[in-house]
Amino acid sequence: MKKLYASAFVLLFTLSFAVNTISAQEKENKIVATFKGVTEAEYFKFVDAKEVTILFYDLDENIELSLYEEEIIGKKFNITWIQKEIELIDEEGNFTGEKLTVKSISAIKEEK
Repeated sequence: MKKLYASAFVLLFTLSFAVNTISAQEKENKIVATFKGVTEAEYFKFVDAKEVTILFYDLDENIELSLYEEEIIGKKFNITWIQKEIELIDEEGNFTGEKLTVKSISAIKEEK
């Protein structure tokens, strides 16, 4: 019986930790920033009012705006973003097992 309680406690602790980890990664952040273009590494570069550079890895698949259009460089946007983990890929397209935390745009709207 004691073993059952210990197993249940470990399972509950593990689930609690997993939920907290997922919640931390899904925390939404908001910022207003000016789009500066796409970097050589294919990150989307924005600069906020304090001249801080923010690099975003990607956009949510439901966003219709293309940040590859030259005419939007210099425009200001309201951006909602999250942090997420991605797995790195080597030159041959194989997963390396290494993970990287990146910023991902979940919503974006031009500031008028």
